[in-house]
Amino acid sequence: MNRIRFWLIPGLIVLLLLGALFYFRGKIPEPAPREGVKTISVEVEKTKPKGFAKPPEPSPQEKAVADTKAAVAALDSGDLSGCAKITWDEELKKGCEDNINYQNILKSGDETQCKKLHDEELRTRCLNKVYISNAVDQRNLELCKKVTDEDLRKSCMDQISMMLAHSAVSADDCASITSETLRKQCEDNYYLKSSARQLDATGCDSISNEELAAQCRKTVAQNIEVREQSKRAAANATVAISSKEILTKCDNLNSIKAAMCKDAVYPQLAYDEKDLSYCNQLSTEAKITECNQVTREKINSYYLREALAAHDKTLCNNILDEELKTICQSS
Repeated sequence: MNRIRFWLIPGLIVLLLLGALFYFRGKIPEPAPREGVKTISVEVEKTKPKGFAKPPEPSPQEKAVADTKAAVAALDSGDLSGCAKITWDEELKKGCEDNINYQNILKSGDETQCKKLHDEELRTRCLNKVYISNAVDQRNLELCKKVTDEDLRKSCMDQISMMLAHSAVSADDCASITSETLRKQCEDNYYLKSSARQLDATGCDSISNEELAAQCRKTVAQNIEVREQSKRAAANATVAISSKEILTKCDNLNSIKAAMCKDAVYPQLAYDEKDLSYCNQLSTEAKITECNQVTREKINSYYLREALAAHDKTLCNNILDEELKTICQSS
């Protein structure tokens, strides 16, 4: 028992001293720094919370390159959604959308869609293009008047006027053509075609171009002759023989009568076969020249009439006169 007390008392004294030391340590202020002595402060770095780090902001050059690549890809593909990948340059994005929308609107022919475009100048150009396209398709001069650009409006009206000049189905169709030259050309072409079709030369008198009027009368006369020949051929169909058969019979005659017989048959054979080389078999140069001229005109009239009746432009290619072939094809 005495031994326990001997060790307990010193232990309690040590504990009391330690407690007193810690108590008075909190009360003692830190000593002031001495003059001329630098104080070193140590800052403990705060620990950052753990997580994903934010990526660094791209440089202006990197942004421009990325947006340009996105714009090129969108324009190459024609996919409007590709423009949405342009991230930083808003003007470039609008330009990308305008470019793709513009092409699609022109294909659709819908003028109301032009309002989608951001750029005002492009909207105006879009409307003008659509007006011109629809005007030409419909051959409607009134639509040309909506075009705001004066040069484009005139070009639109000229295009349609040229089309009407070659395709008018009545003289009234020509009345809306503002150009006097084109209007007269339109009327002349109409009277030429209608006269040839109706076999009535009175319409030729309304043609302002004298050369074309003369051609009109000649064409009508030739068409009437062809019609009469067809009637006679139909009436004699039961006894008619071909020109080639007649030609073989000419050889049974004496030389003078044989030549006369052949001179009568070769022009008809040239027309029947639509082959001018038969004219070269005639006995004199004068007859050869006349055969070529007359047969050529008959062949031209035949194919012009057939092309108009069948509404088949390919038949026009058989016409030997280039000017008449052009008129035929434009009809």
